[in-house]
Amino acid sequence: MAEQRLLKLIVSRVDAPVFEGEVLSVHVPGAAGEMEIMADHEPLISPLKTGTLTIKINKEQKEEYQIDSGTLEISNNQATILI
Repeated sequence: MAEQRLLKLIVSRVDAPVFEGEVLSVHVPGAAGEMEIMADHEPLISPLKTGTLTIKINKEQKEEYQIDSGTLEISNNQATILI
């Protein structure tokens, strides 16, 4: 079985980092709808709305954060989320 590609993810607040590492995927509440971002996603910039940010670190481990708003930027297999 081929190894699954990972996405570099940075989640940060203005005053402190929240999460940084390689993940399988991140599920975000996009302003236009829910999105699941995985490795090699096309470049994208999107506002985020109130909801749950779910980071899938591996098959067994995930982290969830409640957010009020934010911005998502994806390029070069890296997603940056400012909340």
